Amino acid sequence: MGLTKTVCTGCSCLCDDIGIEREGQDIARIENACVKGSSIIRAADDIPLRVPYLIGKREVTLEQAIDKTAGLLKNSKHPLIFGFDNSTLEAQAFAIELARALGGVIDDCSSFCHGELVLSILNGTIPSCSLSEVKDAEMIMYWGANPYHSHPRHLSKFSYYAHEKYNPAGWSPDVTLVSIEVRDTETTFNSRPFFKILPGEDGKLISSILATMKGQGDRGDAKDIVDLIRQKGFCVIFVGLGLVYALDGDLSLFNEMVHMLSKETRISVMPMVGHFNMRGFNHRMFQQTGYINKVSFANGVSHGPEFSMLEQVKNNDPDCILIAGADPFTSLPSHMANNLKNVPIIALDPFITPTTQASAVVFGTAISGVETWGTAMRMDGLEVPLVPAWESGRLSDEQILKLLLDEVTR
Repeated sequence: MGLTKTVCTGCSCLCDDIGIEREGQDIARIENACVKGSSIIRAADDIPLRVPYLIGKREVTLEQAIDKTAGLLKNSKHPLIFGFDNSTLEAQAFAIELARALGGVIDDCSSFCHGELVLSILNGTIPSCSLSEVKDAEMIMYWGANPYHSHPRHLSKFSYYAHEKYNPAGWSPDVTLVSIEVRDTETTFNSRPFFKILPGEDGKLISSILATMKGQGDRGDAKDIVDLIRQKGFCVIFVGLGLVYALDGDLSLFNEMVHMLSKETRISVMPMVGHFNMRGFNHRMFQQTGYINKVSFANGVSHGPEFSMLEQVKNNDPDCILIAGADPFTSLPSHMANNLKNVPIIALDPFITPTTQASAVVFGTAISGVETWGTAMRMDGLEVPLVPAWESGRLSDEQILKLLLDEVTR
């Protein structure tokens, strides 16, 4: 069998040059995929990792799982719909409609990671650009990010090593790679310069940069950063979770810094989103509600921190939770997981996970981009069509959510 071209859904790079060759039922070769992407592709054929349709650990038919789930959702007074960052745009659309039909709360992982940064880009507070424009940048900065681990092909396919003026001999005088980080990493090793700061000191550094620009600062690294940016005509800042968490989700100082720097040179900001379609969920929610996450449809459209998944669970608000494209039980603190012991959970996932193991009903789904069609949104906001390498016969998140929506609105 020849090489099938597909898009990798291992992260939000959505690399579109992946080749997969099969011999019979086995994968013979994977071309261009990084370790994250290839592990997902190979896991598709690892039957012990895949999950079937389940009710209470008992394997059931699709019809039985749909009937049970519809009953749980219809009888729920405070349902929570969560996840979809690893689901297609089409599935996300049905998830929003399902939450609206149920008068429930809907949220995703962006409420405790890159959400506020994406919102700042969507509402025009700070400037961004496409990944294709990064090739024109004179300075590429990774702040609190190490793409060698989080997005293994990012440097080589989209930024520094893909830059049109990069010299493969290793010397590139026309583009500068900069890192701001709390530790030595593979990315900082290749950065010239590398600004090492103490954990949690990102806010102080930003304040010092602002003070330096106003002629009131004397912190050496802040002055060096300002001087360096002022020398460049176009700078792209890739924001990782290190910066987001150090600022505790409050990006006001960061946005002010970007605004001031933009008066002197072109600055673009891009979130190093992890999940392959978190940016898509934020866009869909923003288009339909004016918010990117933490929305309740109980009385029209409401938004607030109390509607985040974490606050909902902490306050024992949901009496039923539907989760797709996410595995919150992997990282949920044990005291919060204990709050869900008596809450029926419905999970849509291709694989056995801590979340599926804690669920009352499980739908074993197709892997987006590997086994099923759809559309996703790259970290820069570009919509990318997903072309499956093969079709397994499993239903997608989109198909199952449509069946559930039809049942609860019948």
